[in-house]
Amino acid sequence: MTLSVLWSRLRKRNKKDYRQFQFCVVFAMMLVSSYLMMMYSPLAQRAMPEGGDTGKMAYLNLGIAVTGCTMFVWYAIRRFLRYKSREIGIFMALGAEKGMLSGALFTEMSRMISVYVLEGILCGGVAALIVGKMMEMITEGVNDVPFGFSIISIVGSVVYGLLLLLLAIVLTRQAMKRTNIMDVINEQRKQEPMRKSVTKSYLVSGLILTFAGIFLGYFLSIIVAQAAGKVLGGWTNGFYLLTIIGLYRILVYSVSCHQRGRNPQKYYNNLLNYGMLKFQGSSIVKNMLVITLLIVGGLYSISYVPSMTGSQAATEAAYQDDYSYRYLNDAKEPAKDEIYELAKKHNVEVENYRETEYASIVGNGVERNADDDGNITEDVYETYSEYDCISASNYEKLTGNKLDIPQGGYYLIQSKNSVESTWFSFDDMSALYAADGEKMELSYKGNTEYTSLILTPNNGLGKDARVVLNDKDYLKLSKGLPTEKMGTQVLFDTKDSKNEIAFATELYKEFVLRMSENMDVMEYYNSQQKTWDKEINEEDMIGAIVDPEMPAKSTDWLYKPLLTPLLDQQTILGNAVRFMMFIYVSVICFAAVGIIGYTRSQDVGGSNAQIFEDIKKLGADKSYRRWLLKKQISKVYVLSTIIGIVVAMGYQYMILWGNDKVFLDYERKIMVIALVTSVLAAIYQYMMYRKSLKTVRSTLGLD
Repeated sequence: MTLSVLWSRLRKRNKKDYRQFQFCVVFAMMLVSSYLMMMYSPLAQRAMPEGGDTGKMAYLNLGIAVTGCTMFVWYAIRRFLRYKSREIGIFMALGAEKGMLSGALFTEMSRMISVYVLEGILCGGVAALIVGKMMEMITEGVNDVPFGFSIISIVGSVVYGLLLLLLAIVLTRQAMKRTNIMDVINEQRKQEPMRKSVTKSYLVSGLILTFAGIFLGYFLSIIVAQAAGKVLGGWTNGFYLLTIIGLYRILVYSVSCHQRGRNPQKYYNNLLNYGMLKFQGSSIVKNMLVITLLIVGGLYSISYVPSMTGSQAATEAAYQDDYSYRYLNDAKEPAKDEIYELAKKHNVEVENYRETEYASIVGNGVERNADDDGNITEDVYETYSEYDCISASNYEKLTGNKLDIPQGGYYLIQSKNSVESTWFSFDDMSALYAADGEKMELSYKGNTEYTSLILTPNNGLGKDARVVLNDKDYLKLSKGLPTEKMGTQVLFDTKDSKNEIAFATELYKEFVLRMSENMDVMEYYNSQQKTWDKEINEEDMIGAIVDPEMPAKSTDWLYKPLLTPLLDQQTILGNAVRFMMFIYVSVICFAAVGIIGYTRSQDVGGSNAQIFEDIKKLGADKSYRRWLLKKQISKVYVLSTIIGIVVAMGYQYMILWGNDKVFLDYERKIMVIALVTSVLAAIYQYMMYRKSLKTVRSTLGLD
């Protein structure tokens, strides 16, 4: 009878451990493969702009998912090999050669992992198909690309499966290096006692390190940039390691430090509980730390979706007009009568149509950068950018806002809650140049609010600044400008109509197809940058990334129109992709939290079974043994969950406040959502705790 046959029979008699191992590998493989299949599906790829932040975050999340699932499988394999160690040790004691055992174990592990990987890929395909079809339904009105599987996602899934197989072989090889038979046999019962004797100062230092790591990791670079004009760089993220060290010290204190205090009887009642915790302290602390970090990661991933959608919704709600776009006068964009004809074609009623001219005028400005030493430099360039300039009378005609602007002054068009930053100030522009080169000195007089006229991506600052001038100054500066330097700004509304999206879609298509050559540029294009930045390659920013057939897809185009019906659709499509990406990461984190907590609870029952039997013989009744088991298992769940939730919520609130030093209306809603998700996380952990406690009770005969 071969070892393979013997292990096959043992597998039938110990299905529980094999099933748990199978679940961990299949589940991890399913999450990664389904994420790959979703991310590389034509539907998701069509929704993500080329080179955009959404795509970058997708790959970042993929890295997080792969790392989290790999750690998860690593934990599962090590636990399974600890279970197998007793069988291996017994075979060695009976005379089986180590080489023969190694070969048989490699074969069994390879066969199991291969089967589990295949099962995980199949389950991932089913999960991706379900989610993909749901995304099709959600984006039906804005997307005509169906969900489908790509070759790269299948290949990527197989490659990840091979990596898991390699990981299993490496860990198996390490496990077989032990030569002492008794060490191998007792590997499953091996304890990891906490040898540190700590005091309250250890706890205090842990708390200080935790808060210092979070504060320095986030705020230090901001404070130094504003106070000293120096950029510290990405190395400041290393301060977050202090938080991990601090959390570790807090958890060590909670396990190893127990004093009589003011209630010595409570201390004496818990002596056995404290001793058992300390005897397994090292492994308990490691598990608690991993659970804490996974909870922080899971809650932060969930919070990203409402943060993004809340910011977008707040911006869209601030638009005063349903339709806002501008174009250069050398383009053949739809005129007013064509707009009305197009609206009539779709049974849409146009209201409050306004248009006026503006001029693209060269002016000076400030370029702020960080040098090689991290110092923030401020360089004033006389021909920094071409600014969109509107006369005060035309601005009043366009917006209804009357501005009293003296000659030599200007107002900056901004949103209600706009703030200056390290890189941009409101008064960066101080002079404009007429067509004949004559310089006109100007002074900043303040901001005027009109969100529908603000350009992205710099929120109307820097090269994207739009200014309102005194009428006489405007006439002097715009006189003699060529046609391609003069433009038209259009604003209008429409009555609610079921055909509004169709109207906006056709308008968008016409606007894209009829743009001029001078409009065919990317968002960050600056026609004057070549005059002060000799390293810039202007050709890299010519050729807008825009799809006239897919208005819901984000674009990289300086002249992209603000058509709110389509912005709503872009939000739906973009949020569907973000929801898929970040919820996947959150699922991975909380699945790992649940299984690590559950398996740790099983280890508590298995490694302490003899202790529970011994105290039973010494007279401990079932009620006391249940209480002791409850104390042991709750230690894994309670403190790590509380710390994880507090850190995650505190960090998110800190980020929301740090953005502009106030909590806006949509940010308060995000705070409420964060609180709700934290409560749900606590409920999830409580349910896993009850499930774990019930299972271990049954194993120890304490039902």
